[in-house]
Amino acid sequence: MKPPVPQVRDVTIERLDGETRTSERDHVVVEAPLQLRARGTPVATIMRTPGHDLELVRGLLHAEGIGLRASHNRNIDAPLRQLDEDAVDIDVDASAFAGRGLLSSAACGVCGRVAIADLELRAREVTADTTIDHGVLATLPDQLRAAQSVFAATGGLHAAGLFTARGELVAAREDVGRHNAVDKLVGYALEARVRPELLLLSGRLGYELVQKAIMLGVPIVAAVSAPSSLAIELAERFNVGLVGFVRGNRANLYAHGWRIR
Repeated sequence: MKPPVPQVRDVTIERLDGETRTSERDHVVVEAPLQLRARGTPVATIMRTPGHDLELVRGLLHAEGIGLRASHNRNIDAPLRQLDEDAVDIDVDASAFAGRGLLSSAACGVCGRVAIADLELRAREVTADTTIDHGVLATLPDQLRAAQSVFAATGGLHAAGLFTARGELVAAREDVGRHNAVDKLVGYALEARVRPELLLLSGRLGYELVQKAIMLGVPIVAAVSAPSSLAIELAERFNVGLVGFVRGNRANLYAHGWRIR
C-alpha cells in the first residue's frame, strides 16, 4: 500500500495587503478523490480530506441505509476494505446504490458516478483575459452580504454572487448548501445569457465549486475563506484566477494572480 496522502500541502501564493504585494508560502488543506467500489464495481467518487476513510464511508452508508443488516437487535456495517489511498471497497452489491440521491448529488460533496478525470475532460480552459482591480475586489464581500436577505434573517445560508469586473453585482443566490447556491447562480446565468466575469463565494473554495465555475467560463473565482489543494490545481490548469481570504484590503492569490491588478 502506498503512503497515506498528506492532509496539508505547502503552496506559493501572493499576499495582498493594501498596496503591498508579497510572495509567500502558505498551507492549504488537501482535497482528493476517494472512489467507492461495491465488490469491485465503481459506484461513486467522494471528494474529501484524506484520513479516516473507512469511518467516512461507514458513516455515509449508515446515513443512506446501504449495506446494513439487523443482527441481535443491532445494525452491522457491511465489511469495508481500504484498497489504497484513494479507493475503498464495500461488500455489497452495486445495485444497492441505484437511485440513491446522496451519492449522485454534488451538494453533498460527491462528484457522482464518474471519474475525476472525466470531470476534467468536460471542462474547457477559460480564455477570457478578464482582470479586476484589488480595490474593487475588496468591496465585493460586503455587497454579497447585503444581498443575502434570508441570511440576514436566519444566519444559516451560504451565498454565491456573480459580479462584473467593475464590481457590479449581477445576481446573488442563497442556499443551505454552498454547491446549491452556485448551481442556482449558474442556472440564472445560462437562462439570462450573461457573460460571467467573477464568482464570489461566502465560504471555502472546494474542487467542485471551481469546476462549476470553469464549466460556466468564469475567469475569476474568489471567496472569503480558503481554497483546497485540488481547487488550486484545477484553477491553475484552466486559467482561472483563484483568490481566497478576501477580507477588507487583504487577499491571498492562489492561481493566476495576474488577474488581480
